[in-house]
Amino acid sequence: MNHGSRGSHGSHGSDPCLPCNPWLKGTVFLVCGLLWLGPALVAAQAPTGHLSIFVDHFPTRDVTELRARAFIEEKADAGRHVRLTASGFVEGLAADRGGHVRDAIAEPHDLSVDFRVRRLDVTAGFTRIVWGRLDELQPTDVINPLDASRFFFEGRSEARLAVPLVRARAYAGEHASLEAVYVPFFRRGRFDRLDEPTSPFNLAPGGIQVQEDTPARTLANAQGGARLNATTGRVDWSVSTYRGFRPFGVYAVPFIDAAAGPSAHRLFPRFTMIGGDMETVTGPWGFRAETAVFVADAFQAADAVGLRTGRSFDTGAGVDRKAGDYRVSGSVVVHHETYDPDPRGISGARTDTSLILSADRSFAREKYQGRVFGVYSPSSGSIFVRAIAMAKLQDNVALEASIGWFQGRGLDTVGRFSDSDFVYARLKYYF
Repeated sequence: MNHGSRGSHGSHGSDPCLPCNPWLKGTVFLVCGLLWLGPALVAAQAPTGHLSIFVDHFPTRDVTELRARAFIEEKADAGRHVRLTASGFVEGLAADRGGHVRDAIAEPHDLSVDFRVRRLDVTAGFTRIVWGRLDELQPTDVINPLDASRFFFEGRSEARLAVPLVRARAYAGEHASLEAVYVPFFRRGRFDRLDEPTSPFNLAPGGIQVQEDTPARTLANAQGGARLNATTGRVDWSVSTYRGFRPFGVYAVPFIDAAAGPSAHRLFPRFTMIGGDMETVTGPWGFRAETAVFVADAFQAADAVGLRTGRSFDTGAGVDRKAGDYRVSGSVVVHHETYDPDPRGISGARTDTSLILSADRSFAREKYQGRVFGVYSPSSGSIFVRAIAMAKLQDNVALEASIGWFQGRGLDTVGRFSDSDFVYARLKYYF
């Protein structure tokens, strides 16, 4: 994630992927209509989902929140070659964030059609695609923007925001495939989908008006890329390229308007990524590596106000072991960015290293589970640790509790959220 400085106010901005989008409306009607007709053609799966109540507290910011969520999903096979997926959620917020705050949203989670034949499959709709192999910090996972609040509460898989896309994947036997992805409209990342300006995770600069310059919905602003996947011996590997927009944006130099007061522009610059990843397994051990080179990039640099262009790369490697009821993994990710000379002729560079450790353990035939995840950046001294404990009260009722702790400040992803310690409890009912 590429963020600005900490603040308490920001701009909601437009989100072109919410139901006001004509393209998304068409997808909603198409998928839901086909799902409605699906049971008449074939036996559809019964709808599944969950209801949850989530209470959290941020002790360093004196913030308490209540979040309620309802999620539902249905899948149906319309013949041998077509699968339909429709899911969505409604979520509400009641919070004390230095004042009483209430908000509610209703969003599609996945609205897609999959067409499959022997050597080809095509996915179209509003959905997610995962690239990369490392845990949590995945350099080549650039297609879907993230929700920062869900990233820190639950992890990257829950934080991905769906985007409108078309993916075609061609198979060359059992050991190779080539996929192409086209994303017609931009969707920005979110610090929080519920009243974002007051969220404890919001990093927008405070005290000024922020104008968002989101990419227009034009053919020239489409995003897309391709990925080659192959297996050689015992090694699965991929190479990829993608041309897109930075989802969290950077802030241009604030200026003073005598009538409107201080303001800034939030820009979402283009990037071009070339990447590769690999994975292999030997007994209970797994080994993974991933690299992404951004040959055209932009940054919110520390030694200059506003946009800095340049290049960057992220590279990392990890190992994990799974045996019985536990799994442990560790990885190292290095981020380096180099800036082009500014108008004063000053260039620069920055390097961050992140050490990541995670562990999962289940007990009593998976009635109880525990998870620990931690990130440490030696260059800034910043640390983030999240521990989650879960218990199945009944077959379809689960209780979950978590604590998240931040330490240190820096320009790395974790260091920017240094005052966002939290605890939460959640009760979830599955149906």
